[in-house]
Amino acid sequence: MILSVLEIAFLIMLPLVLFYQRSGWTIKEYAPSIVIIYLIWYLTYALFHELSHMFGVWIFDKTIFEFQLIPRFWIGEFGTGYIKYDYKSDTKDFIIILLPYARDIILLTIGYFVIIKIEFKKPFLIGLILVMFILSPLFDIVNNYSAYLLGSMNDFNALRESSSMLISHFTGILFFTLSALTTLMIIKRLKDYPVRNKK
Repeated sequence: MILSVLEIAFLIMLPLVLFYQRSGWTIKEYAPSIVIIYLIWYLTYALFHELSHMFGVWIFDKTIFEFQLIPRFWIGEFGTGYIKYDYKSDTKDFIIILLPYARDIILLTIGYFVIIKIEFKKPFLIGLILVMFILSPLFDIVNNYSAYLLGSMNDFNALRESSSMLISHFTGILFFTLSALTTLMIIKRLKDYPVRNKK
């Protein structure tokens, strides 16, 4: 839990705040955006992650026993969602477990081209795209792989069970590298972005 909080701070909030601070927008223009963007991300992060797993379960016609797509915030539960299905640690399950991270790479790719091709003049819109398409995929990969390295039972354990430890680590390192490099390229591109679009 503490690790996740730190990763949210350093991989989601800090880059977003720094981006706005270096922009041509005033704090009055971007402060509300930070709050709203964070809430949108926080309330949808687990949902989209688990829906990716659920899509794979549906494609391979597996049986779902129980699922929770979002944490039950209304009762003070701030964990993640989950899907329990007839997991057999086979190739199909490897793909099912991998789908959210494959989705992350797709989002990073889309986000990269959207940001470099389109100039946005609204601080909220560019911030939302930055978080949902760039920083959230980075967080998803880093958070889950680092938790696996620290001994947590999560998706990367399932990847190991359905393939091997080598493949599990290779996947984590590859996806981390791709997401980190793409994020760094985007941040570099955004260095002067808002200045060009200042109202």
